[in-house]
Amino acid sequence: MDTGQLVLIIVLAVVVVAAVIIAVVVGRKKKTELNRRRAGELREKADQEALGAHQAKAQSAQAEAAAVQAEVEANRLRREADRHAEKAEEASGRVQEHLRHADKVDPDVRTGRDRENDADRGRDRDMDTRDMDTSEQRLTRDRSARESAVREEPLRERATREGSTRDDSVRDGSVRDSSRRDGDRNV
Repeated sequence: MDTGQLVLIIVLAVVVVAAVIIAVVVGRKKKTELNRRRAGELREKADQEALGAHQAKAQSAQAEAAAVQAEVEANRLRREADRHAEKAEEASGRVQEHLRHADKVDPDVRTGRDRENDADRGRDRDMDTRDMDTSEQRLTRDRSARESAVREEPLRERATREGSTRDDSVRDGSVRDSSRRDGDRNV
């Protein structure tokens, strides 16, 4: 191997090494440029997503504020409904009190005690009627049934025409036609 060949091999080796170095440098520059573009795109995408995130946070805050406002409104409406319910109960109480007072004042109203007394009187009256029926049957045996029916019919008609039919639920001496007896209580 002579020196010319040796120099040629060294020059070729330097050229190959230089070509490799140049290729690596150019490749790195392209890769760097590509990475810069990719980084720019990622930053733009991140900015867009950040804007979307800010909008989502703003919407979330608005929704939360609306929820709080709705809750405040619901509480206000509950309080208002409670006030209305209290007013309704008070009005109902006043109505009941007025009705009780009217019942106390009205002589025609029958209380529970009056109904019990009327029921006792009704039982007594029924027993008296049964006793009268029994004695009347004894008398009727002697007379014809037709004759007694003829006598009773005009009496009933006359009593009905005169309006003297009494209410079975007599209270304080009053009768159904609103007439009063002496000694009745004043209203």
